[in-house]
Amino acid sequence: MQKLIYHPEASKGLNACTHSILKPRTTENGIELLKRKSINVFINMPCPLKVATRASLEEFVTSFNKESVIPIYSPTLFDGHTKDIEAKLKSAQYEDEIPEIIIASGLHTVFSKEFKERFIDTRIYIPAIPEQAYQKLSTQYKRLVVNDNIGIIGTGFWSLVCDLSVSINVPYPRQWTDLINPIYKGLISVHGYNGKASITSLLLILKERLGEEAISGFGKNIRNIWHFAEILKRIDTNEPRRTPFNLLPNAAAVQMPSKKRGAILEFEEGPILAPMLMYVKASKAEICKPVIQFFFSDVMRRNLHQGDFYLADEMNWKQNFTFPDWNYLMNNDYEQINQTLDAKFREGLGKDVFNF
Repeated sequence: MQKLIYHPEASKGLNACTHSILKPRTTENGIELLKRKSINVFINMPCPLKVATRASLEEFVTSFNKESVIPIYSPTLFDGHTKDIEAKLKSAQYEDEIPEIIIASGLHTVFSKEFKERFIDTRIYIPAIPEQAYQKLSTQYKRLVVNDNIGIIGTGFWSLVCDLSVSINVPYPRQWTDLINPIYKGLISVHGYNGKASITSLLLILKERLGEEAISGFGKNIRNIWHFAEILKRIDTNEPRRTPFNLLPNAAAVQMPSKKRGAILEFEEGPILAPMLMYVKASKAEICKPVIQFFFSDVMRRNLHQGDFYLADEMNWKQNFTFPDWNYLMNNDYEQINQTLDAKFREGLGKDVFNF
């Protein structure tokens, strides 16, 4: 396997952030977060990819652990609650409290302020991206990896899925900012769960381009905030609350049965990027290479393709896509960003958007 991309000084200062764990922490359902003398791996994948990823990981770990002196351990294989694991990761103070490898299909853990300051900015964690994949990145994303320590290894997308069974008397939107136009009031559904919409990137894009009031303006156009499974189920049915425009991750959209009258609308500026990040402890980079190699294997590539996710060396970085300003994300607490955007978004929402 080719070398990883990281600075030689990446491991400086590690002694100040390590200590000995006296009592292993566990999830709410009793699964250990980490095991001593192991290669600990935490994976957070999009819902549609979790089953296939777990099956492939389990097969790899079983085979690897038969031959290796240092075994791989992942709470993912024992139904450790992802949300609970992430909460404990964010509260970690020392290197010994975090896994050797973390794979995240979102920014909410590694970009939370304290976690990022302790483990990303200090380069205790470094990007787990092989040279071959790094060379395929665009110039901007190469800078993010090397200069800013952003471990982007691949990406999925968010798109607008049109329910073609719904008659409309409005023009199709042509760019993301069109979605705040009052003519689309009540015509948009978005993916969400646990009483919250999962559209932070779009809200940030609207704020950057049109100002904060655009966020509540967009909220006024929302008819439903449902889990993607509920939205897909209702496309091309007689459901009176279904909408012609549905904002979904492609990992979900590609699961829509082909017999349904639905299609992804291609915007001029492209879909919204959904980056996948992967980090490895700088102090353990060498022993973790087999795990990184597995994640870049054909098996994992096939799993990711099922959700329209592509590793960095497969992505066409010249194609059009949209994403918020990275500098803003790197210099602000992602959790606080989420809370502020969500509050503004809710100002425009109707009272029954979460109802079925």
